[in-house]
Amino acid sequence: MLGQLNPDSEAMSTCKKARAESTSVVSSDRLSSLPPEIKGDILSRLNVEEAVRTSTLSSTWRDAWTNMPKIFLRNGNFARTKFVTLVDMVLSLHKGTVEKFDISGSKPYHDEFGRWMLMLSRI
Repeated sequence: MLGQLNPDSEAMSTCKKARAESTSVVSSDRLSSLPPEIKGDILSRLNVEEAVRTSTLSSTWRDAWTNMPKIFLRNGNFARTKFVTLVDMVLSLHKGTVEKFDISGSKPYHDEFGRWMLMLSRI
């Protein structure tokens, strides 16, 4: 019996291999495995609020928004203080290079503008 294969053993090996392959397919996430620069570029196409919300998707997306090369901030319906806090947070936590920064709002931000330019120059 030395050179013979045991059919039960072969079937079990095939099952284990199939189970392992299906587990690796489920656990692989093509988007999460992208480099930070690519994730940042993808998130640059969203408004900042939506981009920051992606940090709740998974641990690999937690800080992805901090590498966005383009930052577009719109006042919208924010109260002035909430918007100032949002801009301060985005600029202070940003890690990557900022290629484009665009901010607009209906309220005056003259006092904060100098601080924001200083923060941008240090990124």
